[in-house]
Amino acid sequence: MPVVRKTQIENLQQMGGEELERFLETLPAGKADIEELFDYLETTLEQRDCNHTLRYAMQFIMENRLNFPKVSGWLSANAGTCDCQVLDRIVPEWRKVFG
Repeated sequence: MPVVRKTQIENLQQMGGEELERFLETLPAGKADIEELFDYLETTLEQRDCNHTLRYAMQFIMENRLNFPKVSGWLSANAGTCDCQVLDRIVPEWRKVFG
């Protein structure tokens, strides 16, 4: 039986203190940038459908000159393989910890 590892985001609620600080230091962009990305996706997907790619995330990343390979890789590694999955799988866990 294969070992199933939890993603970083799934472990987020269990982190505290220094461990949470280390997590924030390893993010592919600043905490504020990540939160702005999440807000952008929420607003955009209220008005448009997800085409099951990171289309809108990519647009935000490029417009805000973030490190595209790192941010998109981090999203994918945390089960955010498309814009709606970012909202369904990453944002709720993030908001439980960071509000």
